[in-house]
Amino acid sequence: MRLGQMINKLCKERGVSLAKLARESGIPPQTLHHWTTGRKSINPDQLKKVAATLEVSMHYLMFGESDPHEVPATEILKEIFSGDVRVTLHRIERKRK
Repeated sequence: MRLGQMINKLCKERGVSLAKLARESGIPPQTLHHWTTGRKSINPDQLKKVAATLEVSMHYLMFGESDPHEVPATEILKEIFSGDVRVTLHRIERKRK
């Protein structure tokens, strides 16, 4: 699925127009329109904003699938609470200017 198709699909699922997506993400409406028609190259910073607004990863937005390199939070929690991992938190003292 192309980026434009994915944006349209996600907007439809969420009941959001491209105009509203543009307002909420801060991306010019013309840019989103050009992405949906495949007429404009993609700026990664803009793509990140659109993905965040649609509450999906950049990988999902681009490829329509979960990022194979992303570890779900549930897996991390299982690992932490399995007893095989020790987590230590340290307060970082910062010098004040």
